[in-house]
Amino acid sequence: MAQHIVEGLYNLALEAVRQGDIEYARKLVREAEELRRSLRMRKPRVLRRGVCRNCQVPLLPGVTAQVRTRRKGRVTKLIIKCEVCGYIHRYHLRRRPS
Repeated sequence: MAQHIVEGLYNLALEAVRQGDIEYARKLVREAEELRRSLRMRKPRVLRRGVCRNCQVPLLPGVTAQVRTRRKGRVTKLIIKCEVCGYIHRYHLRRRPS
């Protein structure tokens, strides 16, 4: 139940970013984070990877984020750059067993 509310707040924040209201989106993300902490919930993946760690803006590809993949040898990385503050998020992608 609470996870649906947190994800709903995140979806509202994405909609606010699409409309250009970044400050309202930040407020919604902060509210979702406060609710999650007060309920002692584990952080959902949408809040872990879908929000900039530096400026708390929802990362929406093409609007507030630039998304790339980079492969070096056997390691593939997902690189997400926040267009608002310039912070770069790097994630290792796992290979699926064949």
